[in-house]
Amino acid sequence: MVRLIEVRQPRQHDLVARTFTIAGFASGFEGTVLWRLVETDGDVLGEGLVQGAGSMGVVDDFGHDVSLPPGTDARGTHVLLQVFGDDPSGENPPGPDLDQVRVTLFTGLSGFRLHEVVRGDTLTAIARDHGQDTTATDVFEANRDTVMDPDRIFPGQVLRVPLL
Repeated sequence: MVRLIEVRQPRQHDLVARTFTIAGFASGFEGTVLWRLVETDGDVLGEGLVQGAGSMGVVDDFGHDVSLPPGTDARGTHVLLQVFGDDPSGENPPGPDLDQVRVTLFTGLSGFRLHEVVRGDTLTAIARDHGQDTTATDVFEANRDTVMDPDRIFPGQVLRVPLL
């Protein structure tokens, strides 16, 4: 099967803020594909159109700035970014050629630091010493793809410490 939509940014398990960029390549009806950000319970946090994708079977690069609506508040929320072709009937969202990327949303994110775990580190100490209004839970949620238990981190692991 030929994939006509591929998201290159953000990548799987990236941290995103209230405003972030979607980039990749696509071919969509009249050069348009759609995006939406969906919580695990199915609630849609935001959605919109991406103009300038390829059309008529021609695949082209696209970049689109996403800005979630005011009042959207998330801190370490695991969400699904969906980018997909339009279904003209409007009955089957998401439409064809769906690409999905799991990301972690911190609406107040201003960036993150990388920290290599050393013997004696705890998530609480890492958050306190390297974060900015960051809690141990924030560090855990930002690293859920590599940390399965917040009480078990190991020397040599590189963790993302969100700056909020």
